Amino acid sequence: MNFSKTTEYALRILSFMVIDEKRLYTAKDIFESLNIPFRYLRKLLIILSKSELIDSIQGKNGGYRISKNLNDISLMDIVRAVGEDPISNHCFFGFDNCAFEKKCAMHEKWDSVRKTITTVLSNTTLDEIKASGPHSFISNNSVLIKNV
Repeated sequence: MNFSKTTEYALRILSFMVIDEKRLYTAKDIFESLNIPFRYLRKLLIILSKSELIDSIQGKNGGYRISKNLNDISLMDIVRAVGEDPISNHCFFGFDNCAFEKKCAMHEKWDSVRKTITTVLSNTTLDEIKASGPHSFISNNSVLIKNV
């Protein structure tokens, strides 16, 4: 399954923030650790804040932190927050709808895959991501990860 860059970045941001979910992360902290283009990162932080997945604390000592219990945020919540629909009803062959009255050869198999993807994304929480560690694959900053 291929996600858009926006979705990939959002998943990386929140997976990175679970390392220490109580910490306030500045956009600069996240940028330096994840190497997401800074303007893109700022836009994503606004989107994630508006979707109430993260809190935005303004001011000199401000930053961003996860706003809910890690068990209350699923990967599907993150995917939907950035507007992606990983389980669209598009045909396996790229048609918006089935082109013929009969279902295509891949219809049943593809439907099964879509249901599995939905289940995995809906049932996997940030708490599970945190518990699965180590998280060195998420960050370019291995020093930060080793010190946690």
